[in-house]
Amino acid sequence: MDILQPSSPSLSTSNPPPCSVDLRDAARRSDSELAEWSDAQLARAIDRYQRFLLLTAKDIRRPVAPTRDIDMMWHLHMLSPKAYFADCMRLFGELLDHDGGFGKGEGELPRLVAVFEETAERWQDQYGEPYVEDEAPTDCWHDCVGRCWHACASDK
Repeated sequence: MDILQPSSPSLSTSNPPPCSVDLRDAARRSDSELAEWSDAQLARAIDRYQRFLLLTAKDIRRPVAPTRDIDMMWHLHMLSPKAYFADCMRLFGELLDHDGGFGKGEGELPRLVAVFEETAERWQDQYGEPYVEDEAPTDCWHDCVGRCWHACASDK
């Protein structure tokens, strides 16, 4: 499968972009906190989400854990199910599963932390920048602003 890959950390030259949904417009129409985000915050979150999709596409069998901003964009994308399905099929050849409750169950937090740390390492390797700005250790579920939200993977 031919995977889209950015030539730089910015996706402005990717054609077509990994996500076919106008996430900025969806965010502005949202009832969530996204409607209050600045244009710069939205642009950054959208760029990061699209790079997250490309990173995931490199090996769909490896679980990934999004940061909160990426997760919020992911939710917006899934709210357009036909486009989400088409984008997933184009990028991954299957639907990217989203397990929103992973990490809350008994014994799941250590796995979530491990998946998040692996995602952060892969991000750093791919894009040459940290996955999160604050590198201080934290408990994911008590600091969700910049940290992991949940882990997600394909069914394969």
